[in-house]
Amino acid sequence: MSKNWVNSYFSEDELKDVQSAIDQVESKTVGEIVLSVRNKRSILEKLYTKHELAIKDFDTLGVANTRERTGILIFIIFEEKYYDVIADEGIYAKIHANTWNALERKLKKEFANKSYSAGILHIIEKAGEILEKEFPTRAGAVNDDEISGEIVIN
Repeated sequence: MSKNWVNSYFSEDELKDVQSAIDQVESKTVGEIVLSVRNKRSILEKLYTKHELAIKDFDTLGVANTRERTGILIFIIFEEKYYDVIADEGIYAKIHANTWNALERKLKKEFANKSYSAGILHIIEKAGEILEKEFPTRAGAVNDDEISGEIVIN
């Protein structure tokens, strides 16, 4: 499947801005953010519900593989207008699901206005604020880039 579809939603500069925002957040926290986007589900992916596919990406992309269980997956299927924000158990234990649901609603609103980059940047910013407050870098703590922060375009 061609990945050229992403250019109908983001310019190269917007993708760089999103990547830079993720890198900025990860420099201030022990948390990790992964953005996984699809235009639509493949034939095989339709064997899963959209949420099951998000959970599958969460596992496959290693979002659960951080020492402190502080990974966040932002999962989007553009053609199906599906948005999911999944936080690992370390975060979920401290931050109520309503917080993530509110972020998903804001993303949906921005996307309805075709403000794709703004919607994703908002989620990254708010997730970053949460991570920095609850899971900041600490003196002597390892703040390795535990999982790839590259935007995953399927």
